[in-house]
Amino acid sequence: MKNKSIAWVSYTTIRLALVVLVWLALQFFTSVRGLLAMALALLISALFSIIFLSRQRDAMSESVFGFFRKLNDRIDASAAKEDYLDAEPQAQQDAVDQQEDAGGLKDGDQGRPKGTPTN
Repeated sequence: MKNKSIAWVSYTTIRLALVVLVWLALQFFTSVRGLLAMALALLISALFSIIFLSRQRDAMSESVFGFFRKLNDRIDASAAKEDYLDAEPQAQQDAVDQQEDAGGLKDGDQGRPKGTPTN
């Protein structure tokens, strides 16, 4: 198919038409009616679809895959931009934290007065 953006529309239309045609054939040429006729029509049309519509199904799957690939690329780009914007304030906060730690208590220091023996 030349235009992959409408591949899923054509495949779906062909599948629906196939179901309807098989259902009509069952209605006119057999004594099967009701839900059983619809179930058989779905089953038989699925078999015909597997056999005869592989090219249309491949084009449709490429179209759907392309759509979701573009969507995922947009989501990844947005997340990367958000991560970049979130990283700037964090880097500034880390620099402030390092300056505050320079004059603070170290691990194990309890803030004892000078001259008090440590254990």
